[in-house]
Amino acid sequence: MVIWNIPNDERNLIRLVFTRKEFKALAVNWEHFAKGFLAIFRTYYGHYLGDEWYSQFIEELSHSHSEFEDLWQESQVSKAPEMVIEFRHAKAGKMLFNLTSLQVQGDLDLRCSIYTPVEETGTEKKLKRLMKRVSNEKD
Repeated sequence: MVIWNIPNDERNLIRLVFTRKEFKALAVNWEHFAKGFLAIFRTYYGHYLGDEWYSQFIEELSHSHSEFEDLWQESQVSKAPEMVIEFRHAKAGKMLFNLTSLQVQGDLDLRCSIYTPVEETGTEKKLKRLMKRVSNEKD
């Protein structure tokens, strides 16, 4: 999935996780993945309880995606869950990444998510082959 094909007002990771079938197809452990990001989102929500955008966003996703509603009701909160994400890429196959999500210092609303290939799984090799393929296609 190429992010620049997504309209600006839809470029929200929580929205993408629940509305884009590409994410569900890519993330083998999608529910675990979604729970982790919802836990971070709930932390932000706690900082902005009076912000109408959050209320509207949560209501919209709850009404349009039952999976969102079910996971939201679990009420998990986390500032930075660390987890293993399993992606199944159409050309590279199974790839495992350690996900670390960090808050950027000085900006409460900005996070940096780092996906690091799990050692001894072949993920790093597969990723390098994919990057080389993309690089060759651009030439």
